[in-house]
Amino acid sequence: NHQDPVSSLKKLFWISLLVKVVLAALLPLTSDEAYYWVWSKNLQLSYYDHPPFVAWLFWLGDFTKWFPGSVRWPGVLLGHAGLALWLRTLKPFLNEDQRRQWLWLALLSPLVGGSAIVLTPDLPLMFFYALSAFLFFRWRENPTWKLSLLFGLAMGLGFTSKYMMVLFTLSLLPLIVFAADIRRAVFKNFFWIFMGAVLGASPVWIWNMLNDFASFKFQAEHGLGRRWKPSWTYEYVFAQIGLIFPVVLYWALRARKRMPPAFHLLAWVPPLFFLITTTGGYVEANWPIAAYPAIFALAVSSYPFAARGLQVTYWIWGTLLSMLAVVVIAQPGWSKALKFREFHQFDRVVATGAAFEPLFARSYQMAAKMHFELQRPVFKLKGMNRKDFYDYLPGSVPASGVYYLAVEKTDILPPAYLAAGHKVVEKTPVDDRFEIWKVEAP
Repeated sequence: NHQDPVSSLKKLFWISLLVKVVLAALLPLTSDEAYYWVWSKNLQLSYYDHPPFVAWLFWLGDFTKWFPGSVRWPGVLLGHAGLALWLRTLKPFLNEDQRRQWLWLALLSPLVGGSAIVLTPDLPLMFFYALSAFLFFRWRENPTWKLSLLFGLAMGLGFTSKYMMVLFTLSLLPLIVFAADIRRAVFKNFFWIFMGAVLGASPVWIWNMLNDFASFKFQAEHGLGRRWKPSWTYEYVFAQIGLIFPVVLYWALRARKRMPPAFHLLAWVPPLFFLITTTGGYVEANWPIAAYPAIFALAVSSYPFAARGLQVTYWIWGTLLSMLAVVVIAQPGWSKALKFREFHQFDRVVATGAAFEPLFARSYQMAAKMHFELQRPVFKLKGMNRKDFYDYLPGSVPASGVYYLAVEKTDILPPAYLAAGHKVVEKTPVDDRFEIWKVEAP
């Protein structure tokens, strides 16, 4: 039946959305997610650590807080809408079978699919990357002032999601320079594109101008400017090969002219950019995530579907994601020492800390997780560990003569507090790693 591929593509899209919604509600929040949720309780134009869009999504999700995990739902819906935009963008270039294969890759990829139910700045970034790509191809066919404004607005809102959005513009820069028709259209409509981008990114720029460009400075210094370690580069390369997966990477590299140049640029510029930056600092494996949908498109465009490599990839990825979800929900004891311990690493501290007030924490992750679980404010102690959003909140400075501080056993009070006469008078053990101090202040 000629309609089967179309029908199966639609079924896959909607069934996968249902699965995401259920998993998002069942999985506990990570400590980073709890941190962004705390931002939503203190809405601002932007924040020290990241742009604000993730906080706005959590703010929307709080309207369904009757079910704790449902705070992720606005982000999950937005992320899935991004997949719909990519499917629409790919329609002129891939047939229905190929688009269905692309959707399987996007759904089961450990990075793209796995992060689609965890609400971090990557989720809105991926949506606005997809929207910008969709609008770019429409704008290229008909570069009106309205489409130019919308195209710029999408890129600006992407910047309000995560600063990595600048890589979208960087990726298309060679087309602007070397393709005469695109260059003329950009120059003709530059005012509208620029105005849209300024409007979309204005919350970030206004906040930074009012705060001595603190966020821009933090991101510029974050992980860069250090002496090169070879491990930064080879760990990044191996991580990307593993996350993209050798079979997918092989067929994406073989795509050649099967897809328009824009897809090749969107696929390879971000990973190459971060490969270069490994010479100045450590690069997290998820930073090139926005390039993956374009890489998947290149792979399925050249893949001979008589072969079975992609199907094996789906099974491996699907099995890994399923196992991960079961482990996170079931919480077997051995899992607490591994990377996904982030879901539960502060459970004992939360349980013990419920009896203490006013309660502070050693880090933003711990403070945010305790705030979310206890449903009462818990601040990171100002000046403890690296600077973050909490250092901008008056509540992070103890106002009473006695307060409690959740710490690791190897911690000490920050020098400023010791100099001011604060002293630890009692320690309550939590486990072999954490304890809660009773601190007296003069």
